[in-house]
Amino acid sequence: MSRRDEHAEISEQLVLFVAGALDRETQSRIAEHTATCPSCAAELDQWQLISGGLRRLPTPQPSPSLVARTRAMVAAQIAERREGRQNRTVLIFLALFSWLVTIVGWPVFRLLTGGLLSLLDIRFHQMWLLFAIFSALTCLAGGTAAVLLSARRQQERRFAL
Repeated sequence: MSRRDEHAEISEQLVLFVAGALDRETQSRIAEHTATCPSCAAELDQWQLISGGLRRLPTPQPSPSLVARTRAMVAAQIAERREGRQNRTVLIFLALFSWLVTIVGWPVFRLLTGGLLSLLDIRFHQMWLLFAIFSALTCLAGGTAAVLLSARRQQERRFAL
């Protein structure tokens, strides 16, 4: 590498040298070069002045009320996400439970309404249709209640903020 190329490379790295962002080998190479090169030494002094001036600038700090509001908003968002996951889990459980109750409930319903021999009758019957409609309406009512309760809870939380 020629002296001119080395000089250009070191000149480009002076900012990183001042910031302390270089490895030890490169830092020592730049220190040796600036000890013998007045041009790079002057440029290094300029970068050190700029760096020192930047360090003396005050660091803006957010107001305590802004920090408190931001923390409250983040906590509310985390709680809302957690509640959303819990709501989905509960709705899935309710759907599976209602499906299970429907499947298990049909033989019990047939036994109670038609006796033991009605369990052996596998023909599609008008009672099956009524039972299916009743089960669907029950599931729909439970789901609607869950959605309405969730919406109300979210609305109450928003008013609390």
